[in-house]
Amino acid sequence: MDEMMTRFVSNTHRRTDPDWPADTVAAFSAPDISAVHRSLPEYRPTPLLSLPNLAHELGIGEILVKDESHRFGLKAFKALGSAYAIYRFVQKHLHEAGRQYPPADQFYRESTLPKGTFVFCTATDGNHGRGVAWIARKLSQRAVIYMPTNSARARIQNIRKEGAEVIVVDGTYDDAVARCAKDALAHGWQIISDTSWPGYEEIPRWIQAGYLTMFGEIHANNDADIDIVIVPAGVGALAAAAAWYYNRVYPEPRPKLVSVEPVGADCLLQSILSETGEPVSLKGELASIMAGLNCGTPSQVAWPFVKLGFDLFMTVTDDAAREAMRTYYYPKGEDPRIISGESGAAGLAALLTLCNESSIAAADARAHLDLSPSTKVLLLNTEGDTDPEGFKSIIS
Repeated sequence: MDEMMTRFVSNTHRRTDPDWPADTVAAFSAPDISAVHRSLPEYRPTPLLSLPNLAHELGIGEILVKDESHRFGLKAFKALGSAYAIYRFVQKHLHEAGRQYPPADQFYRESTLPKGTFVFCTATDGNHGRGVAWIARKLSQRAVIYMPTNSARARIQNIRKEGAEVIVVDGTYDDAVARCAKDALAHGWQIISDTSWPGYEEIPRWIQAGYLTMFGEIHANNDADIDIVIVPAGVGALAAAAAWYYNRVYPEPRPKLVSVEPVGADCLLQSILSETGEPVSLKGELASIMAGLNCGTPSQVAWPFVKLGFDLFMTVTDDAAREAMRTYYYPKGEDPRIISGESGAAGLAALLTLCNESSIAAADARAHLDLSPSTKVLLLNTEGDTDPEGFKSIIS
């Protein structure tokens, strides 16, 4: 690994008790989030795995991994957000039309939304778009999904298998977002995006709230205190949910939160370094193998949570992600094998970098996080082998 390419930035904007405006946190406080997910026949809590042998090798107390490669048969966590956001959107539409709708815990089993009522569209590097397409198919609605040029063939095919139309945009993820917004306005389609911009904020807030089910599952039967949570961060939607949960819901003492991004696609890290601490957009090509994290602009509704709620921002190289995938796949001793895609392995890549890198910056980051032989770390394996060909080439 090229140590000069890895960055660690302590957050000077961190607040121990963030004061987020009431209108920005309302979606997180909704009582129906987990009930909506339980209404999906495919719903099962995903496993929380322990890697004691790897923890011993790294010189820390415990490593827990929330393995989202099992989620809904889609191999990624993203459908948690789209399922909840589409439920809220349809519920609002039916309510305004004076029509009845099933309760949250029956919604996806009993929905009577007429076929073809809506066209749902979004931009994606793969997993979010597949989640939107999957939910659209369940509700007998049309989906149009926009993807950047460098999207893996398997991810495009998986979305098409859900019955969605895929439009490949010449450019980056941000270019796909712009094209999606333009076409939605022209055709009267409904955007279901996990990133936001001025005038488009409600649905991204619902998507962020949908991710809370994952954290509720993690801690439903786990009494162990978590010291550090490492979160793969693209536009910041999952990071926002983590910031809310671990700053407002999780009991004290609360864990340190770490955002991890690819080198060269570090819009959150660059934003926290900016003079005003406000979101900045990256320029140029974003070409990391961590496709789900190849994002150049933070979500505006996510950023306030990330800015005030995270302790450390760091980047990892593609080589570190590859090493992490292989570490999961070829476990130490009796540790369980974990199937992790490039973006899913980013959290472990960050932990391996933190523990093994000998630079002064890494040592300072370890001290900032109080990393020690008793530290308990939570990792989020956000995806499995959503690009099987790429996965095989890395782990073989």
